[in-house]
Amino acid sequence: MSRKIPQREYAPEPDIRLRSEWRAGDAERVVDLHRRGYAHEGAGFGPAFAVYVGQTIEEAGLGRPGNASRVWFAERGGAALGCAAMIDRGTRGQLRWVVLLPEARGAGLGKALFRAAMDHAAAQGWPEVYLETTGGLEASMQMYLANGFAVTSVTTEDLWDGPGEMIVMTKRL
Repeated sequence: MSRKIPQREYAPEPDIRLRSEWRAGDAERVVDLHRRGYAHEGAGFGPAFAVYVGQTIEEAGLGRPGNASRVWFAERGGAALGCAAMIDRGTRGQLRWVVLLPEARGAGLGKALFRAAMDHAAAQGWPEVYLETTGGLEASMQMYLANGFAVTSVTTEDLWDGPGEMIVMTKRL
């Protein structure tokens, strides 16, 4: 489904849309958005990170019958500006792949993507949503905390590019 984002709420331009149907090439779009959206975050978000994102897309089972996983893209003229996903984990949802290109930030698109994913989780009847993020992403942490997520664990783990801080956050719906 594609829907126009109300101008007054989110978008400075009338040609930005959200869509949630999974299309050919979307896995590559998600990876590319992460590569471009995290490029300014440092060396830890290099080629190994892009490979990791691709692997997580594969395991999410998008498009499988009975799977409630969905991805939303914010697009202008067919070009992806950002995305967010809610992954079906059986008894709860997992918020994943929340990213906006730097040039798309500040227009409310992140809020629109986040709201679409969280509304989907509520519609599934999941009592809880969780997410995993890493240390050093202060803007992301502030958004999650401001929207009712709480940190449930912080561990040092081998991430895609060496040891790093893995943060798990949850929100009751």
